[in-house]
Amino acid sequence: MIKSLTATTREIDDPQAAVTEILAMLAPEKNLLQNSVGIISCFSEFEDTGALKAICDALPFPCVGTTTCLCSARNEIDEVLFAMIVLTSNDCEFKPLMIPITEQYEQVIHASINDMLEQTAEKPALFLSYFPLMNTVSGDMILSAIDNATGGIPLFGMTTVDHTADYSSAKTICNGDGYSETAVLCAVFGSPKVEFGIASIDDSNIRKQKAIITESNGNTLIGVNGKLAIEYLEEIGYTREEVCSGLGVVPLVIDYMDGTKSVVRAVFTHTPEGHVVCGGEMPVNATLGLAKHMEKSDVLKTTGVTLRTLAEKGSAILSYSCIARYLVLGMDNTAEAETLIETADGANYVFSYSGGEICPLPDANGKLKNIFHNYTIVFCRLS
Repeated sequence: MIKSLTATTREIDDPQAAVTEILAMLAPEKNLLQNSVGIISCFSEFEDTGALKAICDALPFPCVGTTTCLCSARNEIDEVLFAMIVLTSNDCEFKPLMIPITEQYEQVIHASINDMLEQTAEKPALFLSYFPLMNTVSGDMILSAIDNATGGIPLFGMTTVDHTADYSSAKTICNGDGYSETAVLCAVFGSPKVEFGIASIDDSNIRKQKAIITESNGNTLIGVNGKLAIEYLEEIGYTREEVCSGLGVVPLVIDYMDGTKSVVRAVFTHTPEGHVVCGGEMPVNATLGLAKHMEKSDVLKTTGVTLRTLAEKGSAILSYSCIARYLVLGMDNTAEAETLIETADGANYVFSYSGGEICPLPDANGKLKNIFHNYTIVFCRLS
């Protein structure tokens, strides 16, 4: 069984005041069970002022997580906020793992995972996963390497973002320190009750017109229906300028054709060769669809509908939503977090925005398949 506690602070400029506030909310001397871990989402400047490190140093358990542009816990929502949920248990254990993402990231990931697994008598039930936002190695590439190394152990989490235009202060977090090029995982051992959920673009907003991916390289879409990817997008009405404009303009819907629920991919840009760079894997022979532009009503509806199936008083909910959904909300940028609060039904939760979402989905046989998402809000319920 896993129990949970939550805490927040806005004391960004006074590390000691932040520590006092967090400890008062958690009361660790009274509330912690044998094993615990803290899951953090926070404004990046909590690291700059020393408040992040001070909080983590004051806590008697390890902490993992990421920076973000807006987060929420304990019904508090803000951009300049430190939010955390503590998972605590007598029969589950939590073990953080840091993995530098280098040019040889696949070898480093395999070596790090294998070293952990060799030191434990059992495999983890779950890896909570926090990825760096990098130009050289995509979140989907990191996910695939970890998935291969673990043999398909479920992964759940997010890629980091921040409040800046170029995400220059976006970092993963481990024990109070921030990292620009390091994946931070937390292995969960034991037999926790875990349930996953996702909400993305509503089916009614997906065009009926379908195509087949005929050539690709990882997250680069090369050919569709035997044509260059950019030529196909132009043929159905998109200009090259729209494709280059980034997140939000051309949502692609991928059907793996294996019974797994369709996933959505963001389009980032195109290459001089006419290839299209996307936010996740674009597998050959998958069906390619297009979705209409996401609107505020789509974001709020899909979040509320999915969370209602997971909300359970006393459980712990981790929830991460794509920054594209945040941008769609415009000036009403707290609306999705407010929907989560209204729907959580007494569950302890932490919520934040992400640069890519990590959540498994069941295939046609019910086997979980680890998938990297865009335009999506993901949920993990633990109890």
